[in-house]
Amino acid sequence: MEKVQPRLVLSSVGMMLLGSAWLLPSQAMAASNPASIDTRLLDMLSRRQDSNNSDESKAQTKSGIGIVTFITSIAAALVIFGIQISVFALLRNKLARIFKPKTYLVPERERTEPPPNNFFAMIRTVINFNDREIIKKCGLDAYFFLRYLKTLLIIFVPICGVVLPILIPLNYVGGIGKRLDISADKDDKSTVTGLDTLAWANIRPENTGRYAAHLILAILVIIWVCALFFFELKAYIKVRQDYLTSAEHRLRASATTVLINSIPKKWLSEEALRGLLDVFPGGVRNVWLNRDMTKLLDKVNLRESIHASLENAETELIKTAKKAQLKQQRKDERIERKKMKLKALTKEEKAARSAKRDEEAKALANSGEGIDAGDKDEIPHTVTAGVQESAMEIEDLTHHDHDKEHAMQSTLAGLTKTTSRVAGELKNVASKSGKEIEDSIGTTNGFVPLSPQGKKSLSLSVNRPGTLGSHATHSPGGSIGSATSTSAIRKPDNLEDHGFGGNTVRKADDEDFIDSSRTRFWQFWKPPSGGYASPVPQGPEAEDYMSAGSQKEDKSFWQTVKGFIPFMGENEEEIDYPEAFDPEYDIEEEDAEWRKYLKKKHRPTHHLPLFGVNWMFGVPGITKKVDTIYYCRKELARLNLEIEEDQKHPERYPLMNSAFVQFNHQVAAHMACQSAVHHIPRQMAPKIIEISPRDVVWDNMAISWWGEGVRAFIVIGIVCTMAFLWAIPVAWTAALSQLDRLIQENSWLGWLKANHNVENLAKAIAGVLPAAFLALLLVLVPLILNFLAGIRGAKTGTQKAEFVQFFYFVFLFIQVFLVVSIASFFAASLDRFIDNIKDNLASVDKVLKLLANNLPKAANYFFSYMILQALTTSSGTLLQIVSLLFWFVIGPMFDSTARNKWARNTNLNNVQWGAFFPVYSNFACIAIFYSIISPLISIFAVVTFGLLWLAQRYAMIYVYRMEHDTGGVLYPRAINQTFTGLYFMQLCMAGLFILVKDEHDNRPCIPHAVIMFVVLILTLIYQYLLNRSFSPLFRYLPITFEDEAVLRDEAFQRAQDSRMALDEADELDNIKESHSVREKSPSLMENEQGIELGTLEKDNRRPTGLLSINPMKQVGTWAMEGGKQVGGWAKDGGNQLLRLTLADRNSHAAQYRRQQRKKDLEAQRAMGNALFGGFHDEIEDLTTDERDMLTRHAFLHYALRARRPAVWIPRDDLGISEDEIKRTREFSKHIWISDEGTALDSKVRVIYGKHPPDFSEVDLINL
Repeated sequence: MEKVQPRLVLSSVGMMLLGSAWLLPSQAMAASNPASIDTRLLDMLSRRQDSNNSDESKAQTKSGIGIVTFITSIAAALVIFGIQISVFALLRNKLARIFKPKTYLVPERERTEPPPNNFFAMIRTVINFNDREIIKKCGLDAYFFLRYLKTLLIIFVPICGVVLPILIPLNYVGGIGKRLDISADKDDKSTVTGLDTLAWANIRPENTGRYAAHLILAILVIIWVCALFFFELKAYIKVRQDYLTSAEHRLRASATTVLINSIPKKWLSEEALRGLLDVFPGGVRNVWLNRDMTKLLDKVNLRESIHASLENAETELIKTAKKAQLKQQRKDERIERKKMKLKALTKEEKAARSAKRDEEAKALANSGEGIDAGDKDEIPHTVTAGVQESAMEIEDLTHHDHDKEHAMQSTLAGLTKTTSRVAGELKNVASKSGKEIEDSIGTTNGFVPLSPQGKKSLSLSVNRPGTLGSHATHSPGGSIGSATSTSAIRKPDNLEDHGFGGNTVRKADDEDFIDSSRTRFWQFWKPPSGGYASPVPQGPEAEDYMSAGSQKEDKSFWQTVKGFIPFMGENEEEIDYPEAFDPEYDIEEEDAEWRKYLKKKHRPTHHLPLFGVNWMFGVPGITKKVDTIYYCRKELARLNLEIEEDQKHPERYPLMNSAFVQFNHQVAAHMACQSAVHHIPRQMAPKIIEISPRDVVWDNMAISWWGEGVRAFIVIGIVCTMAFLWAIPVAWTAALSQLDRLIQENSWLGWLKANHNVENLAKAIAGVLPAAFLALLLVLVPLILNFLAGIRGAKTGTQKAEFVQFFYFVFLFIQVFLVVSIASFFAASLDRFIDNIKDNLASVDKVLKLLANNLPKAANYFFSYMILQALTTSSGTLLQIVSLLFWFVIGPMFDSTARNKWARNTNLNNVQWGAFFPVYSNFACIAIFYSIISPLISIFAVVTFGLLWLAQRYAMIYVYRMEHDTGGVLYPRAINQTFTGLYFMQLCMAGLFILVKDEHDNRPCIPHAVIMFVVLILTLIYQYLLNRSFSPLFRYLPITFEDEAVLRDEAFQRAQDSRMALDEADELDNIKESHSVREKSPSLMENEQGIELGTLEKDNRRPTGLLSINPMKQVGTWAMEGGKQVGGWAKDGGNQLLRLTLADRNSHAAQYRRQQRKKDLEAQRAMGNALFGGFHDEIEDLTTDERDMLTRHAFLHYALRARRPAVWIPRDDLGISEDEIKRTREFSKHIWISDEGTALDSKVRVIYGKHPPDFSEVDLINL
């Protein structure tokens, strides 16, 4: 599938960050007059340095703001909210691609029904949308994000109903101030006015007894929040467990696959890992050893860049030639009409001509016709091709083992090595009791199908995995050595099974068990002599390892040291590749079609990068200038050849110390993750489960353990520095608004005063740049953190999201809350910041006074902050401003090729969850903090979270597509981060209680402070116990769910059989018939292609055919006992193996998918032949055998599965595209180039009517 980086959802989080630029200390959203917001903003920017020399932050300047002034200050946001909602209401039914693309532009199972046309009916539909449907169509992350917003609503609605009616009267009645409608006098600090009359500070000294109510309500709020978080974590575990144990999820390879890191060298082989891990129920199904594919991956990345450049250059050449031809045609037409004394064409005639050309171009594009060359890609693009590839691999390995079996003449008393390998190397076909073989071997990944008897009645007694009569969760053929495993390079000669229930052990003498080495008296770091020998791998690996102990290659000290130094590893052999292109090809192309319309100087050119380094840029006059098409042809042909050759020889690349291990049972994978696998600390750890193949960060798989440690140290240092010192670059941007003073004080800027107009222009620019730079600084933070997460060595997208979530919350809490509230502490210089740390954090008393003196004064500021964010972000999320900008402005300007336009149309906005949660967690902390000190904030919290919940719910259901899902693991961390608000509230209230004085200048609230400290300690203990109790279940499944999950698997399989109209007896007949047909008419399969969008209509006319999968020979027999199906591998010369690899195009499952695709095609004709909707092959749409085959390559390194890209150029009526394809074919057979399904319209714009030629439906299936 075309690799297109998903766009970050800027319409919500991005809009929020842009809005937050108003709210940093150097920007101040504190304008009291909406007409002068920009002026006040710039004025505050210009006085940023002065604020650092005072004890008042910009947030504190809003202390005492009047209610009228406050409402006026948010009037601008109300206007923006009204405008954006109105535009959304007008456009949402006209621009479905922007406002509801998930109703048609996603696979069928992710689609939602279109919302009602009526605006209010739409709101009702969004509110009542079923939560289970959200989980099914959007994933756990989307559901838990919306649940988090709903939880915050549940927190603050009771606070509004209970705390607000009690504290507002206590604070206001008989208080110091009574005027709500006026703002405070800056010179009079003793008067309390405006919204502060409703807050803590308005209580008179003689009424200090009222603070008892604050204490009691604070404790009630803390208990309420803690109790709610307990029930939320309980619900989280239940929802996540239901999801992970659902039959649909258990079908996926990610449900049973574990990434194991830091594997010692002696265990770094497929056989060793199988022998070690087969103690878990069901044993190991697949092992993918990771190799250091850095060099191959670099080639793949370079090829993507070269391919894009060639595609752009070819498109530009064709378009330029067409424009030249049209220009000449118009010129000739004018001359001809002038000779004939005819008037020029009218606008109507020109429009009619253009419309006719557009219709012709549209018909040409939609026809899907065209020519291509170089489609020799061996990596499958379709499900059936993927199945065929795996079947052929199994056949090759089966024949290899079949020959060995005859030589060994083994009996069927137990599973021989050959039979085991044909059946997928099922190490644990015997139960753990070691007495009987498991009932069936039909399904995969923890999924259990119905036996023939089970279809009629569902048995309620299902045994646990590994016990007698239990259902195995694997199928034969799936565990043949993968391309990156050692067994694919060196096949073991012998394998002995001893011990209990399939647990592989080696043959050993008595002396093998004892460590014969002698410990000297001075070797204090060693255990005493006579202990057991260190464990070694079992099976054939044991003998190899033990025999190699005395044959180790001697290395010099320098060679050993050099192996640990980066970039100084062992020298690798140079590989001689065949010639990729014709070196004698005439690049002048004197008879080329483009020469009829263009000169050679009109061809696209570019400069080579500096020093030959690919990531550098070219410099005119310094680096060489080359013809883009000729240069990229050579490079693309070379890279295609080298990559495809390297993909055939993965053994050229060194093994890394990690591997993906797929178990046959889901419960085994979770048990392995929670077990200490190795006897040495930090070996074979950490272990990561629930990894989607598309979520793996392949770039980081080659990072060594020490490299990862160094990276972590550096990155965490950078992030912590950013979090605390981000105020410094924010303060520096304020200098841009002080241009007047800079011009006066710096003589080198005197040239700006020479021209009055230039000076005014500079001042105008200086008025806009500060806000723009500050907004950019905020938007860049999550992007920088995401980049640093990759540098840190995150191996999955989930790990990157967790990294961003943790540190982004720290950043926001410090910069948006603390810096805004305590600007005098976070100074604009590093020296002063260090001094403040020494002075203000020297004791607990100083910390409490710092918080108590500063944070309450900023309450009114955060009223504005929350309501403004709620209004602008919610309406901006609905309006999708950034999507509109990209669709109507950026796209037309920069999308020149057919692939660019196809990607723009089919790639929906993707959510970066790591940057999503922290913004709202920070909101929650601020609202909880002020819930007692300034209880009015609870009203704004309810409005904020209510609007955001509604807007985000609409976006999740109808707009965003969640391609990567962490499984909801970010939700518990968001809950724990929200505790931060509780802790700061308790600390601040303790400080406030200490500072309270009565009319006699006494401190009557010291006991209140002590109680608050006790509550703080109890809250810490509660959170610790909460996480200690729930954390084991945050990621892993308990054993108690396995039996119930097996029952659900059976029920799901029965429903699938009914849905696809699959009947096992009929299918067996079809298999035998197809086998017979194949033997008699093998030519039927020669030209069969995979199921593709553009071939559906051809499939309807095509005669019956089968996949070109050769039948396997008879390779063994499984015992049949008690009428139970145990295998039947020897029946009819291999029919059972044929059934495994069968992907008959006339099977019921294939017919079902074709019918659904045809239905989708008819529904999506308006968008160019269903560019995306026609493909919806979710994994549950596949048969068991197809899933088995595709899973075999699920966790192969991306570089090994990278497909040859097609150069997709527009088809033109001048014949240039055909000539370019012909010449490319003559130049090299290693370049795939095509003009199928494309055309140029009357304005020489590229249009397309189908997906790219290299589009792969395999990439749509989330394994």
